Amino acid sequence: MSHPHSLRLRLIGAMVAVFALGFAASLLAYRTEVHKITANLHATTLENQARELLDALRVRRDGTVEVHTPADWREVYGKPSRHFVYTVFDAARRPIARSPNLSAPLPYIPVDSHGTLGPVEFIGAGAARLAIVAAHGPRGTTVLVGRGDMDRDQLVDSLFQEGSEQLTVIVPFAILALVLVWPITWWSLRPIARASREAARVGPQRPDMRISPSGLPREIQPLVEAVNGALDRLSRAYAGEKRLTTDAAHELRTPVAVLNLRLQRARLTGNTDWEAIEREIAQMGRLVDQLLDLARKESLAGERRTEDLPIANLSRVVREAAAMVLPLMEAGGRQLDVEVPDSVPVRGNSDDLRDMVRNLLENAIVHGRGTVSARIEGPEQDTGLIAIEVADEGAGVPSGQEEAVFQRFRRLHVDTPGSGLGLAIVRHVARSHGGDAHFLPGAGRVVVHLPGLASARARPQKAAEDA
Repeated sequence: MSHPHSLRLRLIGAMVAVFALGFAASLLAYRTEVHKITANLHATTLENQARELLDALRVRRDGTVEVHTPADWREVYGKPSRHFVYTVFDAARRPIARSPNLSAPLPYIPVDSHGTLGPVEFIGAGAARLAIVAAHGPRGTTVLVGRGDMDRDQLVDSLFQEGSEQLTVIVPFAILALVLVWPITWWSLRPIARASREAARVGPQRPDMRISPSGLPREIQPLVEAVNGALDRLSRAYAGEKRLTTDAAHELRTPVAVLNLRLQRARLTGNTDWEAIEREIAQMGRLVDQLLDLARKESLAGERRTEDLPIANLSRVVREAAAMVLPLMEAGGRQLDVEVPDSVPVRGNSDDLRDMVRNLLENAIVHGRGTVSARIEGPEQDTGLIAIEVADEGAGVPSGQEEAVFQRFRRLHVDTPGSGLGLAIVRHVARSHGGDAHFLPGAGRVVVHLPGLASARARPQKAAEDA
């Protein structure tokens, strides 16, 4: 079993890693820059030294050349350390002047005729090694300036050490930032902690409780919306299950009590009315079957969309439902007329649609009179709806009761046979398929409207345009 991780510790760890990588990258970049500076250090200083010395040359009237160096440079050239030296050659490559700290002139190095300054060259070895630059002087003279060759690695380390001292200023700020990370992450995660407390309060006693997305980060809000949606679906399912148990307990109480009385009477009198007992048991069985069927249809309706349903032949569905009730029709001496086209395609579940039509036909047989007819019309040109009409020759329902009869367990008369669930199932199936069911006033006719294929395709497209 994996242990849960801390989001706060992960954030702190990520920030520490970022600080460490940034600091290391800064040091690496600075050392690289120091190497670049060191690589050009000799050339830069020697070129400047050569230009200073060229400016210090003076040509006398007799053609000789003398060096008038500034006071600071005279002091530098006078030091015996030989870090800075020079030698001036005439046009015949004879040394005519040199720095006081040189016991012998520098060896002559020619200068490229195309430029004033030549490249950096090295002479000698060990402590006597010199870096030299040659330059063209006035009257064909050549000026050689040199500098003691300091160790490159020592120079890099010295410059890096001096510059890295400035980088250490970053360290206290990095430590301060890491210290502040803890309260900042706590403050940032407060909305998530609040959402967790809200989620913990959701339960059977408070099924309407939801997680508020207010104050949550944008990245967390889709998760909260998904959780709230799941809670909505669970709440509806819980309400449906609760309604089912309540309805079942309420509706089964009377037939169970009646059956119990019949059994007690049979035990006392010795006479058992098996026909009545079987009728009561059959009524309870039918009620339980209808309750379970309605609960199944309600649970499935929330998991599917009409446009995702398969294509079913509505004409075949009506004919199959008529065949199922034909024995009941013949037992009552009633006639059934079915008028449907060869094929009417709709999107829907064939089993649910068949149950819907069967409940309509059984309702007409039990509560109606005369011939029962079933027909399909449409689709209508304006709406694209298909109509299924089931009618009988009875008087229908009283005016003002057309909607009430679709409620669960609603019966117009107490002694009316049936459980009062047939029309409730009819309307639920119709609405779960994108349609509806209505009882026409003044006649025993129920009309169910369902969207045709063209209408079913247009609905999601129009919804997308509206969105």
